[in-house]
Amino acid sequence: MEKFSTALIALSLVGALGAGGVMALQPAVNGKLASHCEHALQASIISFGTGFTALLLIGILLRIGLPVPDKLRMLPWWAWTGGLLGTYMVTVSLLVAPRLGATRWLALVLTGQIVLSLVLDHFGLLGFNKQPVNWERTLGISLVIAGAWLVMRR
Repeated sequence: MEKFSTALIALSLVGALGAGGVMALQPAVNGKLASHCEHALQASIISFGTGFTALLLIGILLRIGLPVPDKLRMLPWWAWTGGLLGTYMVTVSLLVAPRLGATRWLALVLTGQIVLSLVLDHFGLLGFNKQPVNWERTLGISLVIAGAWLVMRR
């Protein structure tokens, strides 16, 4: 594994925590958007449209250019599903998060992420380095599951 500088590790931690915070905001922001649309899918379309526009503008400003088609042809099939996964996440959050509330929604999302990430790491799937299940990981995931269960209780 590559060695990272302390500053890069700190920046990565802040970025990851920020992404978690954004995940808490996104259902509320998209929910408000959906409240002014006739269907939740309309809000998803607007959400992805604004995201696409922002990425396009950033790409133009940074002069990133377009991907090389020959390299894209070599991708495995599953590498094309990122947008579909994002669509699922945003649309389900629009439909489910308002009913559950932010804390319950994120407890379930986090639990799903942690459990699947354990499987991905253990088997080294989708390009992740193999990191076998051990007692520490099992205990940590058990605590996350227990936390989600406590949050879901009425």
